[in-house]
Amino acid sequence: MTLIRRFTAASFVVAAGFAVATADEKTKPDGKKVEAKAAVAVPAVRIGGAPANPADKFETTHKVSAGIDVKGDKGLKLQTLCLDSMGRVVALVAPPKPFGGPVKGATAEIHVFDASGKKLHDFKVDFHGQAVNAGADGSVFVAGDGKLAKFDKAGKQIGATAELPFVAELLKDTTALRKKAEEQLKREKEQFAQSIGDAKKQFADQIKKLEEKKKEDRTKTEERQLQQAKQLVEQYDQMEKEQKSRTVEQVLADMTGRVRVASGVAVSEKDVFVACGDTAGYGYAVWRLSHDMKDPKQVLSGIGGCCGQMDIQCHGPDVLVAENTKKQFGRYDREGKKLGGYGKGGADTDPACFGGCCNPMNVRACGTGDVYTAESEGIIKRFSPSGEFLETTGVVKLTGGCKNVAVGVSPDASKLYFLDQPGSKFHILEKKTK
Repeated sequence: MTLIRRFTAASFVVAAGFAVATADEKTKPDGKKVEAKAAVAVPAVRIGGAPANPADKFETTHKVSAGIDVKGDKGLKLQTLCLDSMGRVVALVAPPKPFGGPVKGATAEIHVFDASGKKLHDFKVDFHGQAVNAGADGSVFVAGDGKLAKFDKAGKQIGATAELPFVAELLKDTTALRKKAEEQLKREKEQFAQSIGDAKKQFADQIKKLEEKKKEDRTKTEERQLQQAKQLVEQYDQMEKEQKSRTVEQVLADMTGRVRVASGVAVSEKDVFVACGDTAGYGYAVWRLSHDMKDPKQVLSGIGGCCGQMDIQCHGPDVLVAENTKKQFGRYDREGKKLGGYGKGGADTDPACFGGCCNPMNVRACGTGDVYTAESEGIIKRFSPSGEFLETTGVVKLTGGCKNVAVGVSPDASKLYFLDQPGSKFHILEKKTK
């Protein structure tokens, strides 16, 4: 895990791991327990398993009718999916998408299923595929590890696997890359100094307040809180030490590795779009190429994406982007001009809002022009072509936190296909009969 991600994980503990205690147990001299009111920060403890998903109470138009397990050779698992122009499920089976550089020597597979989930055939991809999508003619594009390959609907590769030209061009300019790495390292040091300093002060104050009490006067909850706060301060001290020793070469390695990882691929009638790590900061960039994988042009940069997830899809000539850090999906023309942003953040109990940490994770347009979004909590929503929320179409029970939850929609919208990445399967949801 990179230093940035370790700090982010610790920050979630700061933001979400402590809650206000309204009651604690005290023991009277006679041994009886009573509640003693307090207003101190304590670690939030989950009791009785995972909390109920508020979306379970949403009215939906579709329900789960089947779950299709997908397994590849040598333990490879389902990573993402799409539907082709014939309504078939095209599933990418591969090693997990890395946060840094691609896995060396890794390969992938494409498994194709009919609309009912029956497997039709599979074929090999000779590199670490990380994203897949299909064109109107049934062709399949697979991107990953700085490469792009095209296959026909039968799985026969069209031409040779191509090195993404913009990746080669970016990596060739070592002087410019090193300058960006130096600037990024400077920003990192400044941001870490401020962020870690603030976090350490918060917990130092917490520790001081608790240690002002005699040990015998502290409750069990306060003792646990004190130990946890001390452990977090130790973690921050270690991260601070590592940040001070971080070099330009390390930043450069992270930067060039992220450029090679494909977070998404989308196909329109004349263009192919690939989303990958941006060389400036920790955001994402979107590049446009021709169907023969030439004429690269960067059309978007600096897009925020959480947990290594950045999904893009095409709707006509436009590009839809699941802007999960903004709680919306955006629409851009093929030149990268923003045409609109749709959806809003809000309470998990409001079907019209995107809740959770960072949603929507995935987006998909169907033939009618409606846009479907998917959230890490297993929620699928439908929006009109103009971006108006229409309904919750389905809710699927999933495990895990933020993740890829690719969604596919049949041509008549009677069936939805939903990725269950932790379970290495996809779910089929069928429209409810009235």
